[in-house]
Amino acid sequence: MLQNAILFKLANGWPQSASDLEAAFATEPFQPCSATQQQSTGWVPPRGHDHGALVETISGQWLARFVIETRKVPADAVRKKTKELADAVTRQTGREPGRKELRDLREDAVQALLPQAFPKRTDIPIWIDPDTRVMWIDTSTQSKADELIASLVRHAQSGFGLRALQTTQSPQAAMAAWLSAPLDQDAMPEAFSSGMECELNGCGDEPSVIKFSKHTLQTDQVRQNIAEGKLPTKMALQYQDRIEFVLTDRLIIKKIRFLESAVAGADLPDQEGQDRFDADAALATGELRPMLTDLVAALDGELVEQASP
Repeated sequence: MLQNAILFKLANGWPQSASDLEAAFATEPFQPCSATQQQSTGWVPPRGHDHGALVETISGQWLARFVIETRKVPADAVRKKTKELADAVTRQTGREPGRKELRDLREDAVQALLPQAFPKRTDIPIWIDPDTRVMWIDTSTQSKADELIASLVRHAQSGFGLRALQTTQSPQAAMAAWLSAPLDQDAMPEAFSSGMECELNGCGDEPSVIKFSKHTLQTDQVRQNIAEGKLPTKMALQYQDRIEFVLTDRLIIKKIRFLESAVAGADLPDQEGQDRFDADAALATGELRPMLTDLVAALDGELVEQASP
């Protein structure tokens, strides 16, 4: 199931079928890092089966999986190896290597040490809603999403354009309004309630950060901090007693958790496997689609880019 989401809107030129999308992804399949390769990326079957489909369709929704594998040599090891190589140059030539030569020696050190570095793999599930043309990238780390987007950009000539999902009202402005409302006023949008976590950031040269965790947010303390100029960067929300999540000021959704009222109505098999993959996907997409619709509405609707004259 999805745990986080960075959201994008797809351009009109995207494939109209899952099979067309799979054909595009098949041009960039994942291959593990070679012994001297620092990073490798590509697409793998989302079910985890060798030679499986690269795009699965569950209840009309498209699911895929992107992989980033890296080999990283510790900086201390690189410095030590570089010094050894530099010392060898000094012994052989009677001079110390210059700045450019040191850069080359550092690269030589990295290449020599890479085969000893263990590869680290990160799997990033994605979900594409072909009806709303929204892509959910299951990560809260922008740099990882950027790697996936870079892969899609390489297909740009095929019309794989996309842009970040934006709303008319910024999440930060909305969260500030919700949190600063008087106790006798319910400022939360319909279908949503506040959770037990938020983070407020101050402004200025040395901005302070105040975090509330496992703490009711409808308090004078929270309102006072906002009145003093601190702005919310994160806020926990609950949707219809079915989903908990944390909303950020950049419209990133974190810590998605499906509550008992949502899970109880889903027919989830006890064992992992193909049936569980289908059931998990149907539950996640079925619950999150209306949640996002209502969240965007609570932020005064989607901000649509105007075409250039």
